[in-house]
Amino acid sequence: MTMALAPLEGAAKLAAIATRIIRETPAPEPASVCLTPGTSSISIQPSVGRDPVTVIGSLLVWTHSLTGLHGDWWRTAHESLHITLRGRGPSGSRVCVYDAFPYSLARKHVTLRKGDHETVTPDELYLLALEIAKGDHR
Repeated sequence: MTMALAPLEGAAKLAAIATRIIRETPAPEPASVCLTPGTSSISIQPSVGRDPVTVIGSLLVWTHSLTGLHGDWWRTAHESLHITLRGRGPSGSRVCVYDAFPYSLARKHVTLRKGDHETVTPDELYLLALEIAKGDHR
């Protein structure tokens, strides 16, 4: 006899919530979805490439329906700007959406040393995307 780490009804419920979020979000299917029933957590990694404006836009679309939204970003050792947004989804589920793009594409607007973490708001991300987009058209 095997022992489940989490009740299957919890996993099924969380899978149904994740399916609902994915179906109701006007974005391409994500590259990765991870369910953690023990903490009612859903992690989503979109799949939109490395363009910073597209990555930020995707993160904002994927999190538009969440409540209590907060985020952080950090410059990784591999020179990426990694961005994570977290909030609450249906039935109080915890939802984390994350992605990254080359730090060099945001260097003019974001000053972080390797390994540095900072909090970031959705509004700040939106403004960053606007600034990067303006720079591409100069």
